Amino acid sequence: MRIVLLSILFGLVLSFPAQAYFDVQGSGVVQLKDGTSRLVEFGFTFTRIDGRNTFIAGPHKLAVQQVPQKYSLSLVLHNSDYVWVADFANAPLIGFDFKIAGHHIKLYKEEGLRMPGSFVIEIDGIRHHFSRNIGQIDFTFDQSGIKGLEPKSFLRPRQ
Repeated sequence: MRIVLLSILFGLVLSFPAQAYFDVQGSGVVQLKDGTSRLVEFGFTFTRIDGRNTFIAGPHKLAVQQVPQKYSLSLVLHNSDYVWVADFANAPLIGFDFKIAGHHIKLYKEEGLRMPGSFVIEIDGIRHHFSRNIGQIDFTFDQSGIKGLEPKSFLRPRQ
């Protein structure tokens, strides 16, 4: 009888899904429209706070049931002159260089480029361009952290 009870208890413990938590921090430099540069630190954390699962993206906290599928970093092109990335700065940008979890994202102007704003968004060495005034980079997650980056609403030049 004792072995049966231990087997049942052991089976119950194993049947509950294990919750994985992660803390992935990124950093880089933004170049503001006024010519100055600033350091930027932005990361993602999935943890327990006050007994609740919590997802943290930069300064934003949200109670959640499980790891979110994705987080969207929005890039807004304004008059083809500069880009707003609210998660990185409360000022217009002309570029940035950001690294997180083995990924590298860069934004820079390339004069003579016949694309809106002449901006290049480079994600892990692959070039993209604005197709409209708004684009986003989706950070996708799994239980251990960032699973991948997916650019949305950008054009990718032919190779």
